[in-house]
Amino acid sequence: MPVGHKEADGQREPDTSPIGHYTVKLTLTQRDLNELKHLVDRNFASLTCGWLPTTIAVTKVINQVVSQDLEELDNYDNDGAKPAYHAPEHEETD
Repeated sequence: MPVGHKEADGQREPDTSPIGHYTVKLTLTQRDLNELKHLVDRNFASLTCGWLPTTIAVTKVINQVVSQDLEELDNYDNDGAKPAYHAPEHEETD
């Protein structure tokens, strides 16, 4: 330990602060959703934030976005049809 080291005075008691309910409007592409799902699948590995309460809040928001049904998040202009996730098949030419 360095000279003068002192343990940080962290908040050890449970969080009893008031709870708020927020509705956030997002514009996410399918790529954004896939990246968020990938981040959750990795248990938020590589997500860095300098302050733990902020990290907890951000992970709660990301978990909520990822857990929502794709139908609810679908805002494409294609009459409600799901977007194509792969290229259309083409005839093979030799």
